[in-house]
Amino acid sequence: MRKLLITLLAFGALGAMAADGETLYAQYCQACHMENGEGVPGQYPFIGGPIKNLSSFEEGREFVIAATLFGLQGELMQRGYTYNSVMPGYGQVLSDEDVATLLNWIAQQSSWRRRSGGQQEDLFTPEEVAAVRAKQLTPEQVHELLAEVEAKMHGTDGSKGGPPAGRGGPHSN
Repeated sequence: MRKLLITLLAFGALGAMAADGETLYAQYCQACHMENGEGVPGQYPFIGGPIKNLSSFEEGREFVIAATLFGLQGELMQRGYTYNSVMPGYGQVLSDEDVATLLNWIAQQSSWRRRSGGQQEDLFTPEEVAAVRAKQLTPEQVHELLAEVEAKMHGTDGSKGGPPAGRGGPHSN
């Protein structure tokens, strides 16, 4: 009986250790991107709308996951501001499941300029995060992904199938 009780308590403790997206956001993102995802103009960019927009196509999701895992270093423009600081990566401290949970929570925040109402399905999966993690990118390489994503979004890469023009991205609302 004692072994059963210890086993049940251990499983309960493990379950309690699994963080929800809001807790992960508060711990890893909120200090820079603020409680509402608006960031600090000129210092830390807005993330809610861009993550929702980028999650609508494969290359965008890859960039968002890579930035979360490996960080980001390089210039970007958003809402008339230029940002050129270093975002740390959290791949060393967050599991694939944690990253998917965090990004899904951000994407589901209705007050963060969500494109449509209602609860969204999970956009990011632990398997998708694991595939990006395997690439072992540097923050500068993640910035190169951003340039590729922007070219696709703005139709300057010659490919078809990206999001329609005006849908937004890291440089828009």
